Amino acid sequence: MDRRELNHRWYQSFDAKRMRLVILDEDENEVELPAKYEVCSTCDGKGTCVNPSIDRNGLTAEDFAEDPGFAEDYFSGNYDVSCPECHSERIVPTLDEELASSEQRQLYYDTIEHHYDNARERWYERERGY
Repeated sequence: MDRRELNHRWYQSFDAKRMRLVILDEDENEVELPAKYEVCSTCDGKGTCVNPSIDRNGLTAEDFAEDPGFAEDYFSGNYDVSCPECHSERIVPTLDEELASSEQRQLYYDTIEHHYDNARERWYERERGY
């Protein structure tokens, strides 16, 4: 599974003026969490990344040696696309753990785990043709 192909939106909404994330608890109630920005981990704050259809299954030195033009295009950014996580903003909202209560932190961790477990399951099903 390539992180560039994941839906990273684990929250329901984000209020940038109030710096609050809204998530759903186990009873489907909206809960606000304090937020902060962090550098996007998918693009490392560049705003772009290589299109996963180019290198999803990995590339080797042989791939570049066989086609020097491809290597030049690849390393010059010709295959880059807008980052699917931050949408070229270079930053993403996340929980502000210093301002969050222990209950809010636990709800955040549970939500993240559930979100990515679901993503892995969907990926597995697609890979198996379900």
